[in-house]
Amino acid sequence: MTNYLIRRTFQMILVVLLSSLAIYVLLNVAPGGPLSGIRLSADRKSRVSDTDIARLEAYLGLDKPMMLRYVVWLVGDDWLGANWMYAGLGRYSREKMGRNGKPMTTLNRDTGEREPVMEYFRFWADPGVALLNPGYQLWVWGEKIDDTHFRAERIRVKPPATAERPDDIVIAGSVFAGHGPVVEIADLNNNHYFIETDQNTQFEFPEGEGLPRPEDGRWVDVSWLFGAHGILGKYAGFHGDSHGILRGDFGFSWKLSPSQPVTSLIKSRLGNTVLLMTTASLISLLIAIPIGIYSAVHQYSKADYVFTTFAFFGSAMPVFWFGLMLILVFSYQFKNWGLPYMPSGGVALVRAAPPGSLEATLNITPRSLVDRLIHIIMPGAMLSLLYMAGWSRYMRASMLEVLRQDYVRTARAKGLVERMVILKHAMRNALVPIITIVVFEIPGIFGGATLTETVFSYPGIGRLYFDALGGNDWPVVMAILFITAILVVIATLLGDILYTVVDPRIRFS
Repeated sequence: MTNYLIRRTFQMILVVLLSSLAIYVLLNVAPGGPLSGIRLSADRKSRVSDTDIARLEAYLGLDKPMMLRYVVWLVGDDWLGANWMYAGLGRYSREKMGRNGKPMTTLNRDTGEREPVMEYFRFWADPGVALLNPGYQLWVWGEKIDDTHFRAERIRVKPPATAERPDDIVIAGSVFAGHGPVVEIADLNNNHYFIETDQNTQFEFPEGEGLPRPEDGRWVDVSWLFGAHGILGKYAGFHGDSHGILRGDFGFSWKLSPSQPVTSLIKSRLGNTVLLMTTASLISLLIAIPIGIYSAVHQYSKADYVFTTFAFFGSAMPVFWFGLMLILVFSYQFKNWGLPYMPSGGVALVRAAPPGSLEATLNITPRSLVDRLIHIIMPGAMLSLLYMAGWSRYMRASMLEVLRQDYVRTARAKGLVERMVILKHAMRNALVPIITIVVFEIPGIFGGATLTETVFSYPGIGRLYFDALGGNDWPVVMAILFITAILVVIATLLGDILYTVVDPRIRFS
């Protein structure tokens, strides 16, 4: 069993990596994107310049080659252009400094005390081209090579807007793009020039920016590999502070909640989805399995016909239509009839319950557990009906096949009570195909039910995924798909393990 688990672990890692590659490539080759149509403005004043486009592409990570963007999505971009790597067990940490030169603090809600804001580093880039972002203003001292190329001896980064430009500079402009040790800049007339730098070029950053490496801590020199003049120096201009999804950094939302971490956005919705999906799944299992067993044992009885009709209705019923019917009857019509009506959407009350509602009748406290449970009655009922319809049919078919086996006839011939024959001998073996189906609901518990959450305006992961697709919010979409892919391979492994529990004949050697 141990060897099997080790082999499966390596297979799972390979499958997840291939899935992540497919997710990233498919979403990036799809038409559209966050910058589609940005150049179509007919108004000259609202037209976006090439420098602004470059700044947006750098912010969104769209300026990198396709495969480099995928690698950065996986492992981050803080190593690009880095000169040093921290060799400690954790990351190097220090107090984050504000623009006033003083440490930044935040209020601890639990203690009421102010605590310093910390920043963490695994890689460090010395002052140089790796720290230049599109849009940064540069003053360059050095020599002119030709009309478009200059060799820099000293570069001043982001000089004050009110400062007078020195007469001895050779060129000035804003950063357009980085090409390893060469920086492409654009002047006010959108003329492009190339600034060549070397290891002797001096960089002057504003106070608090472009600081040298801290002296404390154990640092390893990696400039020969990642630095601007190293083996991978042509990618130094893509240096950033992303840690990549393999280090738990899914980036920031582009559209739904700009500048908010995707991890925080998912966490805010995950609890709602887990509550809804777990409730629906448990109710479905507790009802569908007994129904399937009873229907198989009493094949072609009136109860079997009733359960079969119910299963066909639940499987064929459009989810969105049934959800709208529930809202129309239990929310709209109940209100018109003067009956306590159900909430038509949301996850909890945000203010006092409206008069005549079920919450007002029961005097429910807003945002309490009972309030949340009332809000999942209708979406939970719809999902439960859908799951019960399918699972009961699978259980019935599996049970009918097992009841025809020789060992079941032998158990009956030995004089065992029929209940023991059904529960001990037949049901355990009949559960094997059901396990395959049920374990794949584990990704569903995370991913939610997109149509259900959309119809009932339920703020869960499914609704978040739907909104992110509509808004081209790629980091959110890719994070949800990547986590779902991981849960799918975990569910597959869990299903294999459960096979050995319900069926002693199955062993993995």
